[in-house]
Amino acid sequence: MLPPWLFRHNDLIGTIASAAHIDKKKLTNTLNYLHFKGDHLYVLLKHPRYEEGILVKAHPEPCLGDEFICHWDRAYSVYKLEQYDFQYLVLPHEQSIILVPTRMFVTNSDGMTMRLPEQSFVISQRQAPRFPCQGVKAELWQNGFQAEGVLMDFGPHAFHIRVQADSPSSFQWFNLDAPAALHLSDGKEVFYSGHCNCMYQKQDGRSREIILTPTDDQIQRFKAKALRNPRRQSSSPLHAVFEHPFTKRQIQREIFDISTAGFSISDKSEEVVLIPGMIIPDMTITYAGVLKIHCKAQVIYRKGGDDQIRFGLVILDMDLTNYKHLNRLLNNLHSADTGMSNEVNLDALWEFFFDTDFIYPPKYKVIRSFKDHFRDTYRRLYEEAPEIAHHFTYQINGRIYGHISMLRAYERTWMVHHHAARPTGGKSIGLAVLKQLIYSLVDLYRFPSANLDYVIAYYRPENEFPARFFGGFAEDHNNPQHCSLDLFTCLTYPTRETADKLPLRWSLRECSSSDLWEFEQFYKNHSGGLFWSILTGKNRRNRPSIEEAFAGCGFVRRWQTFALTYLDQPKAFIIAEQSDAGINLSNLLNGFKVFVADPELRPDILFSAIAELIGNRSTESFSLLISPEDYARKTGIDYEKKQYLLWITDMQYANAYVEYLRRKLRIKFDYGG
Repeated sequence: MLPPWLFRHNDLIGTIASAAHIDKKKLTNTLNYLHFKGDHLYVLLKHPRYEEGILVKAHPEPCLGDEFICHWDRAYSVYKLEQYDFQYLVLPHEQSIILVPTRMFVTNSDGMTMRLPEQSFVISQRQAPRFPCQGVKAELWQNGFQAEGVLMDFGPHAFHIRVQADSPSSFQWFNLDAPAALHLSDGKEVFYSGHCNCMYQKQDGRSREIILTPTDDQIQRFKAKALRNPRRQSSSPLHAVFEHPFTKRQIQREIFDISTAGFSISDKSEEVVLIPGMIIPDMTITYAGVLKIHCKAQVIYRKGGDDQIRFGLVILDMDLTNYKHLNRLLNNLHSADTGMSNEVNLDALWEFFFDTDFIYPPKYKVIRSFKDHFRDTYRRLYEEAPEIAHHFTYQINGRIYGHISMLRAYERTWMVHHHAARPTGGKSIGLAVLKQLIYSLVDLYRFPSANLDYVIAYYRPENEFPARFFGGFAEDHNNPQHCSLDLFTCLTYPTRETADKLPLRWSLRECSSSDLWEFEQFYKNHSGGLFWSILTGKNRRNRPSIEEAFAGCGFVRRWQTFALTYLDQPKAFIIAEQSDAGINLSNLLNGFKVFVADPELRPDILFSAIAELIGNRSTESFSLLISPEDYARKTGIDYEKKQYLLWITDMQYANAYVEYLRRKLRIKFDYGG
């Protein structure tokens, strides 16, 4: 427990003679406003023996007449404050303080009662604003020295902390001339963490009061990007509204410009409340008083002169619902591409899919048996499930000319699919929607809530467009730990097929830790790509798993990994995946991925294992993606066969992908870094 603060500002008392005044009515309203907000005030007391002044926190009662009552903060219960001599009430008031004298007062161990004077004094000697803080924990480190305490107040360029050395540290270890690391939080959320210079310190019993100034007016939050989304200005007012993490007061500022990465605001120099490095856990972006977008933000720079200060803020996180709203907002601001939209009429979407041959006869043959359920699945997916699905369309007068969508496929992985386009006016609409997706991804992957460490796409090797845009990058980059390609043979396995039980000494089991290790070694040596990383990537702590996220939207997504063994030795690894039928039109997330470790494995034994996993499921058929891709041909499997490439990119290397598109394919992005 920190002791009462020693009062070191007697020079302020000396300015009373020339100070401005407020009358009793104004003082009463100010006291009631403090009580209404639940704020505290301070009482300046003098030690009964010594000339030392102390400043203690007190909590006001409503003031309904001439008499005023306040209660000591519980932190001072052991200090016998009733024995001290009253000097002044001290009230923070904007960027000044109000000193309230009195001649008639009564004190006890609980608090004090006083009669309000006819006049009180308003005093300010600040050249820069200073704001008192509430409930902010301060931690100070410097080369092995550590101290803990509270943030007392802050200004545009400085923090005022009061700390005690953390045993076994000693203030003798603290070097005033060396930078120190300051960490500010409420014990759960971090509000600031950065290096500061010490400008001043004074001893107060066992504690120290220290003034610290940040070393930089700008921080580098993320590495530079090859592609930056444009900052847009709005003719309708955009505002940033938030509870200040230090003062707990609500702040509202007009937004100057904005993108999916961040925004900037301006402040008058006498109203500055932000410091570079400060984190705001819950920021609300409001548009025309109607749309509200929530995010977590951090101040990354300050620029400006004497009158106006510009602050830049980066968005650290937002969920996909809010990201969708932000994209919609930016697309509606002037200079955006008016054809691009993430709103879609489902009847127009079905017409588009059939007209572009995206739903071709063999694919429709699979869909027709559950078409009503299929239509309802897509209605819910496009209208009610932003946390697991994302899409862009290019429309003219309600008719769709281009479409691309993403679906969360694994814990930290999203799949690009359903990419199709039809011509209009000589414009490459397929490229336009793909570029819009890239614009979205370059900011989205930085948000922890997006669960976007990897992006995958399946495509047929003979399909030239994805072969250039996806496969070309994998070949050009030539590092399968950054971007990989896995080739599978795809079989449509009918559930009506009967299969014998597994022969003696063969078994099928869910993978143990040792089986998973064997699977990992096989995949690394066979492919060396990223599939193992996306399959085993763990969800970040305190966030819903993919199964929970899908279930929350009324969908199914899960998988299990099995080992097909002979004499306890794995011969194949089978990933049994389950999702809603048709959620991916090629059904690549609702079937089986088979990695054959022993090329001598007989197909009939493999199909017996698949039949055992299918059980009594009512689906007419399942997709089997088999690797190595030549296994089906070499073993004479006579089911209809086609091949799929699985493209996987680690989003840490998004810059390299954008540079590939610019350099090799001569793709012009409208905005660049």
